[in-house]
Amino acid sequence: MKRKKTLILLMSIATLSVGLVNTAKAQLDSNSIKEAPNSPQGGQEKMLLAGEITTEWQSARINSATNGSITSPVQRFNSFGIQNPSYPFDAAPLGIMLMPLIKVNNSLFFDCQVGWDVTGGVSLNEAIAYYRVAPMCYAFAGFVPIRTGLYEGIMDDFTNRFCSTPIGMGIAAAPQCAVGIQGGIQAGYSKLNYQLYVANGPQLDTTGGPTGSITYSNPWANNLSKAVGGSIGFLPLSNSNLEIGLSGQYDPNIVNQNDPYTVGNIKTTSVVAYLNYFHVFNPIMVRVQGQYENTVVQDFNQYTKAGDSTATAIPTFDNRTSGWYAGLTLRASGSSHTFLSNLELGGRLGQLTVPKNNPWGTGNISQTTICLTYWVTWKTPINISYDIYTPASIPQPNGPATNLPTLNSLTVRGMWFF
Repeated sequence: MKRKKTLILLMSIATLSVGLVNTAKAQLDSNSIKEAPNSPQGGQEKMLLAGEITTEWQSARINSATNGSITSPVQRFNSFGIQNPSYPFDAAPLGIMLMPLIKVNNSLFFDCQVGWDVTGGVSLNEAIAYYRVAPMCYAFAGFVPIRTGLYEGIMDDFTNRFCSTPIGMGIAAAPQCAVGIQGGIQAGYSKLNYQLYVANGPQLDTTGGPTGSITYSNPWANNLSKAVGGSIGFLPLSNSNLEIGLSGQYDPNIVNQNDPYTVGNIKTTSVVAYLNYFHVFNPIMVRVQGQYENTVVQDFNQYTKAGDSTATAIPTFDNRTSGWYAGLTLRASGSSHTFLSNLELGGRLGQLTVPKNNPWGTGNISQTTICLTYWVTWKTPINISYDIYTPASIPQPNGPATNLPTLNSLTVRGMWFF
């Protein structure tokens, strides 16, 4: 009898245990499947709002220069927001950029970027529609920030580790209305990225800017010709630590079809080469960057006022503008000390080379930059940058060369990317 009671008790415990286990498993499965109210599944979001907030403070000194018996005065600036037409020097006490990303379906996307700052007001930086043609190819159309090397089209204020703008950049191509394709290709351990496009292209500036300069401010086509361009980046290493690339643009006619001051077609060609490399030599992370840009406005000797024999002839000159920069940053990312691991020290050299014998008279400018960055988080850098701008002397045909004053500037910038 005792053995029978023991057997019945063990069977009852086993039955109860199985029931408890099944109940617990059902609850776990239910909890794992159940979602919080109004919480979309991954990949189902229809809109993402990204952006950045920046603030800058600058202190600058334009030094004196002596030309014959005339000495220019020293000028000092110490404020939020400095603008000087002779130098690429423009800070905003507060700037906001908003970039909504909209997903219509798994193939169609919209990307818009609107900026605002105290000194420049509201600006449309980009407005693009993307369509996924294939896993490695997207078609795009809209107001596009053309990829011209490393600095424009890849890097921006957030990823620029030197705070200030390299003086020789921005002369190749700017955002413009375009259609094209872009994407990436896996080639064994290596990778390729590409962009090909047709755009409205630039326009010859005949409104008072430097002779032979071009502008991308025209939202509509200035004539029937179109600019064609593209870029290709090669990442040979499996860890993508190195990228080298080329990009360029060609426009056979940049003359406004209603412009009475120009005869014939004037074409322009831009070429860019760049390099980006980083590696961690424990505990130091090293990053090397460099870029070269060259833009030529050709057949410029045709620039004259049509049908006006009294118009002053503009002399022919080598209308070639180029710029380059090379930079190195060091960061003790492997340090056990948190403060040191978040510091990054950078140095950069650059130069803007203007056309020879240009009639507007300005010369080349070189730039030396030292920058210290503290990364509060990976998306919140604080920069302290010191720049020295040194213009070259301008030769004079009947006298000593004209010396121009140098400019020293200290910039403090805070940024939050979200």
